[in-house]
Amino acid sequence: MATWSFYGRDAELLALKTLVATPRWFFCRIQGRRRIGKTALLTELAGSDPSLAARLLYMQVPDSDERDVVNTFARTLAEADQKRPVELAESVVDFPSMAAAIGQLCRAGFIVVLDEFQYFNRAALSAFNSFLQAQVDVLRDTEQGGLFVLGSIQAEMEALLDDKGVPLYGRLTNQRSLHHWDFEDLQDVFKAHDVLDPYQWLTLWTFFEGVPKFYRDAYEQDLFKQPSQTFASELLRRMFIETSSTLAEEADTWFLREIRGKGVSVLNFLAGHPGCTNGDLTSALTKDGDATALGNYISRLVNNYQLVDKRLPVFSESNSRSARYYITDNFLQAWLAVAKPAKEAARLRPTERAVEIALPRLQTLEGYSFEKLIKQLHVECSQKGVGDFTLSEINMGYWNRARNASRAVEIDLVALDKDNKRVRFGSCKRSADAHDNRALADFDRHVEAFCATKEGRSLKDWAVEKVCFSPVFTSEQRDGLHARGFEPRDLRDYASLF
Repeated sequence: MATWSFYGRDAELLALKTLVATPRWFFCRIQGRRRIGKTALLTELAGSDPSLAARLLYMQVPDSDERDVVNTFARTLAEADQKRPVELAESVVDFPSMAAAIGQLCRAGFIVVLDEFQYFNRAALSAFNSFLQAQVDVLRDTEQGGLFVLGSIQAEMEALLDDKGVPLYGRLTNQRSLHHWDFEDLQDVFKAHDVLDPYQWLTLWTFFEGVPKFYRDAYEQDLFKQPSQTFASELLRRMFIETSSTLAEEADTWFLREIRGKGVSVLNFLAGHPGCTNGDLTSALTKDGDATALGNYISRLVNNYQLVDKRLPVFSESNSRSARYYITDNFLQAWLAVAKPAKEAARLRPTERAVEIALPRLQTLEGYSFEKLIKQLHVECSQKGVGDFTLSEINMGYWNRARNASRAVEIDLVALDKDNKRVRFGSCKRSADAHDNRALADFDRHVEAFCATKEGRSLKDWAVEKVCFSPVFTSEQRDGLHARGFEPRDLRDYASLF
């Protein structure tokens, strides 16, 4: 079995190597969701150069009070292998002396790493920022050392560093944002560990999207050794249901701990009804007729926490009443819709029965996540100049609010190539068998109805492509779709591009 390695992040690693090699002090923010690989990136950086590793001092900031933070930093210094940090440890007794120690370490050539830096946005810890600012203003003229601040909550990191009214505003010299692994990165992982079935790729992506730590957890649970037939069942069992499961508390601990009351209700409803409208939410969650409070909760989940994604049909205005809502993060969606109910069911039922009940829900969820994956694949391929479609605009699709159900239009994918006047309409099905005669006839009808709308008529002279997407197509299924005028695309087609 292949050992776990460092996947993706080559560009980010090169950028950090260049940064630490520059003879100038730096103050760098590395930001990204929890488990995205911020600490792993710095670990890889340290491993690339023994002399650099000797100069890195790492501390994870506790979500606590000043005394605990200061004691944690002092202990970090006392346990260092180098003489200078050990000498400074006893002098660290409060926030002013902690900031002063950081300044002295940087001037001595050390690189200090403060992980979970967003906790300094808490009222109990916020005083530290002013003391750190005083050190940063002096260090900007220093020719060695540096400070990395790592954070996993975007809104709080921005409040600490980007708000014009805060002490550290304008002090950053560098910043990097870590995003999910893309499909090419995932293919490197799948090839290295012989995960060859596209349905396994879809199941993993439905739960973990491109979060590196979750894939490593799956590797350490020997999940990649499981055959396709039992893969989904074992994922639920090993990663969520069993007592020793690694991810059972992840969502409740890190996603939902600051969400209360109606906000939780909104997320739970969206988990069971992906793509619902504001009207659906209002009808389900408002009993007293006051929709204003609910609207405020939804707005915060969309704009402040980025936990909910508001999607619009192609050509729509931002205030369109046709907006649909989805949980942004795959892991949170899968936890609420599939894994959490399965774990709760396993408290009173045999695990096998809890998994059996959960699998149909998982398959339904995989249908939604497959649409999202296809959209992201179009974006990735266009950005990297691979594939056969150059993208100028893409939406998850088009839908209308027809009063007459017979006039309803629903198209999963609408991709636009304005330069070459091409429009691609896509129909996404988790199973290739679902692209049957009736589904294809409906697809044709919906495309025709869209082209008759005001928006569709603006594409009158464009070349039209109709593509059917599924995780896997057989050669016979491909031939049948071609004969009907549809182009088949599956995940193996996309994998072959990288």
